[in-house]
Amino acid sequence: MGFDLVSRNKKLNSFYMGSFSWSWMLDAGVGLVLGAGRGVEPATCIWLPDNKGRSPYYNDGFRVTAAQARAMALAARGLVAVKESINDTWASLDAITADKYKRADVLGLSLYQQPVRDDFIEKAQAFADWAEQSQGFAVW
Repeated sequence: MGFDLVSRNKKLNSFYMGSFSWSWMLDAGVGLVLGAGRGVEPATCIWLPDNKGRSPYYNDGFRVTAAQARAMALAARGLVAVKESINDTWASLDAITADKYKRADVLGLSLYQQPVRDDFIEKAQAFADWAEQSQGFAVW
């Protein structure tokens, strides 16, 4: 199940985020603007509820203010820059080093930042462009 981000700016269409790309983006730091991020245990999250108790991790109409949307756009642009740099670094690694990095896991937690899917990076960039113009939005 994906997420529809419904803009307060009526001239702007809703923005669709897949369930994995939206959660990834929130977990990667964009959600910190909302007081949202990864929880202690795997597949858990923490968030500050909005004034009606809703969460940005669920399709329950969580409200994002215009100021938060602009800050999220800024954070998403920073996320894109960092992840593109990581992907470029991985692309430049020789096969032996890349394999060594991929196998260097401790309890399933990589010691090295792994590359991110290009479509996640593209979606985060598109979100940043959209969020700047949204005047705030609801998460459905």
